[in-house]
Formats: sequence, C-alpha cells, structure tokens
Amino acid sequence: MYCFVLKMHIQAIAIADPVGIGLAPLYHISEMKKLLTIISLSALLFTSCSKDDDNILAESEGKATVSFDAMFGSQDFALNKGFTVGSNTLTFNKLRYWVSNVVLVNSKNEEFKVPSSYYLIEETNAINLTGVNNDLSTTVYPATKREDVVLKEIPAGDYKSIRFSIGVEQKYNDNLSLQTGELSQLNGMTNVSWMWLTSYIYTSLGGTITNGTTSKTLKVETGLNANYKTVTLDFPAAVRISSTKATNIVLNADISKAIDGLDVYSTNTVGGSQAAAMTTVATNYATKVFSVKSVK
Repeated sequence: MYCFVLKMHIQAIAIADPVGIGLAPLYHISEMKKLLTIISLSALLFTSCSKDDDNILAESEGKATVSFDAMFGSQDFALNKGFTVGSNTLTFNKLRYWVSNVVLVNSKNEEFKVPSSYYLIEETNAINLTGVNNDLSTTVYPATKREDVVLKEIPAGDYKSIRFSIGVEQKYNDNLSLQTGELSQLNGMTNVSWMWLTSYIYTSLGGTITNGTTSKTLKVETGLNANYKTVTLDFPAAVRISSTKATNIVLNADISKAIDGLDVYSTNTVGGSQAAAMTTVATNYATKVFSVKSVK
C-alpha cells in the first residue's frame, strides 16, 4: 500500500515537471529542498518495498528437525543408570525403535507425507550381532545415540500436527528384500522366530531388573504386523515451516510408559511368545509414550 502511494506521488511530480527540473526556476529555494527530500525518501522506501517483495518471493520449501527426547518419568533417560519402579531397579543397555511414515498436517488440513521416512531412533551400548547377520564374532553394532531426524523439502506453510508410526508396515515387514529409508537387516533389528519369515523388531528395550539381591535380564520387544501402531500429536500452536527459518519439533518419549501395566519382574521377557504382553507394550507406544515438549 505504501509503495502504491509513493508511486502515485512520484507520478504527480513527473506530470507537474515532465522534463525533470524545468520548473526549478519557479520554486523558492526552500521549496526545492523539500522536493528533493521527498524524492530521496521515496527512493529509499522503494528500495525497502522491493526487498520486502523479494523476501516474500524467496520463501519456499523448508525443513524441520524432530527430536525424540528420551525420558524415564521425570528423569532423563540414560544407559547404565538405575531407575526405581516400586521395589525394582531397572538398568538399561539399549533403547531402539523404528519411526516410520511421518506426516505433517497444515492449518488447512492438507497432509505432507515425508518420502521414505523410516528412521531408527536409538540409544544403545555396543551390540554383538554374531548369529544375526553372520557367525563372525567380530560382527558388532557400535554404541550409538540418535534422537534427531531432519525432515526436508516440506512445502512452506503453517503446520498444526504430526503423525508417525512405530514399527514397519506389512509391505516391508513381510519382505525384507524391499528397502527404503533406513530400513536394513544389518543393524540387528530383525527376528527370525516370530513369524514364518524374518521380520522387523519394532521396538527393543533391554537391560536388567533387580529386586533385592536378585537380578534378571530384561528384554522387552515388539513386532508382528498387528502391532504396527500410529501416533498423532497436535502442536500447542501452529508452527511456520519454510526456507526462511529453522523449525524444531521436540517430542518427549517417556520410556517408563512403554512398560505401563506390566509386571516386568515376573514378565521380564516380552516377545512373540508373549503375545498379550507384546500388544500391551505396542499400544503403550502408540498412546502413552510420546507427547509434544516444544515447537518453535
């Protein structure tokens, strides 16, 4: 609007003095100074308007970093640290889970499905993979901590929610020769005994559980097509994603909620043979574990 008014003002000056300075002798010197000042300010404001227009035109696809901040109740999750639950002490040596098929929903309810979005979120000590990928004793998956994923080429817009799944859908779970994103058999997140074919482990939580002087191995895993679950989270307010700003979405992942409803001392192993317990854990991941911490 300001640009339009300035253009009209300059046009009026041009009509009054078509040759630029032809009327100069008719003006008092002070009036000429005023005119020159107006022209100078108009030039500066035109430059500003032009820059604003360039900024608007420059906004394009953006990216967002999604962080899965692992917690255990109100405490930061950490490996090799004891967490007390009732009379039990849980100490973890690994936390791993697949996040897949990420979708962002904008304020117009339009969905952006992030292509090939399959990510292994993990915090784990070194894992010996002997007998998993091969029989070599030197096959070791290194200690790893990964909480962040970067979503790219997101159409510019205001986004109000995020949706993602925990696990791997049937198309890829039933045929490990099909690979996309980060899906791979080489990271130890597959199992050969749950189905009639090798399939993915969707979530894996391992360590020890101690009660008094007695300790047991803790191994809580989910898988199988029926336990592929989807999480939907609304943001506190819509967040702008575009090429002109960095966007960060931080989610809480409360691992204590993953074992909610289980007596993990008596059921310290959860897998394909413990179908009811596995379903409970998978449902917990879908409905209790994740929440929005911050969006900016």
